Amino acid sequence: MKQQLQNIWQDSDRKEILTKGFSFLTIRTAGLLAGYIFTYLITINYGASVYGLISLCFSLFIFAGILGRLGTDINLVKFYSDENNLGASGLFYRVLIKSFLAASLLGALLYWGQDLFVISLFDKPQLRPYILWTALAIPFWSATLVCAGVLRARKQNKWFAFLNNPGRFALATLALIILWAWADSPINAIKAHFYGVAAMALIAFITCILGFKKFTLSSNWNSWIFIRESLPMMLSSTILVLLGWLDTFVLGIFETDANIGIYNVALKISLLTGFGLQAINSILAPKLAKTHSEGKLHLFKGLIRFSTRINFFATLVIVIGILIFHRGLLSIFGEEFISGATVLIILCLGQLINAMSGSIGEIMLMTGRQIPYQYIMLAALFLNIVLNFTLIPLYGILGAAIATASSIAFWNITGAVYLKRNAGLESYYNPFKHN
Repeated sequence: MKQQLQNIWQDSDRKEILTKGFSFLTIRTAGLLAGYIFTYLITINYGASVYGLISLCFSLFIFAGILGRLGTDINLVKFYSDENNLGASGLFYRVLIKSFLAASLLGALLYWGQDLFVISLFDKPQLRPYILWTALAIPFWSATLVCAGVLRARKQNKWFAFLNNPGRFALATLALIILWAWADSPINAIKAHFYGVAAMALIAFITCILGFKKFTLSSNWNSWIFIRESLPMMLSSTILVLLGWLDTFVLGIFETDANIGIYNVALKISLLTGFGLQAINSILAPKLAKTHSEGKLHLFKGLIRFSTRINFFATLVIVIGILIFHRGLLSIFGEEFISGATVLIILCLGQLINAMSGSIGEIMLMTGRQIPYQYIMLAALFLNIVLNFTLIPLYGILGAAIATASSIAFWNITGAVYLKRNAGLESYYNPFKHN
């Protein structure tokens, strides 16, 4: 064991994954705590029903946000991971402007077509006041993650970690507390979310441009071609987001506001298990892109095995902790949330399979396997849609949990099998390999 630890610490790439991964984890922990505080303040003051409405708004917000950034956030990681491109600021500005405009259009369409969701789909007229603030936040969220893609490629992982949800909820919580000084209203929750996202977009933009030596809109790369190349990555990201939020969307059609709120609190707690994977992936993606493009296959495979092993054990510890203390964790948000205990357990088991399978998405996207990855994700999405619309009318939030966990298991296991058979890569945790 001591020798293994020494070997890890002497390897610069593995050392960086651990040290920067720990920094990412620390920031994510603080950010997730802010997210739980935000959720707690809503549930304690307004109950599960209001949090259910907020969750529905978040599902619309996330769907539109992923479409608005056109897959450019992922493609920018690949582009700026090449040190020769680090000074190419013109492409960044052109891509950012186009993404912001696309996301603004989607926000406008959501606002103008709100009756489709408020009345026709969800039959929840009480949702209407929340739509405007949801639509306004969409372009700022897209801009934030486009900037985050550049920062990730530069290995500014602390900023990347902050901008992916932690900053959003930390600033939203602060805004919520400030808004309460003027008036106590449930609508403050979605207003605070907008102000938090807008402030974070400004922070992301300033941080990003400080890394460029000069400002210019001219570029040697055609931004339209860049966006066209990004679209397959957008499709994969869209499917992944749909897999994470489709359950909430379908629950909005069949279930009460309160049950939607209970489900989403359980889902939020289960996402604690994703800490390890997110921390590892924040550093792993540019390293995979670099080692793969340079043909360093042995190093490439070693990074995959190492990161998967670390992630699996980190996730396992968290899952065990949640399984032991699940009732206490749920009761923090109110006694009515304890009814989501079984939902929480099912979702955690799905996340454990995710951890065992390894960084499937990162490996396939960073090695030019976007198309097979899309097919796998599309199959998983189809399964998710069928299961959600079949199980939710029968079993409610329990059916949603089964649908989500099954879909996660399907696409991770299928992806791992594909990489093994077609690329000779073991992305999954293999206890019989130790280096």
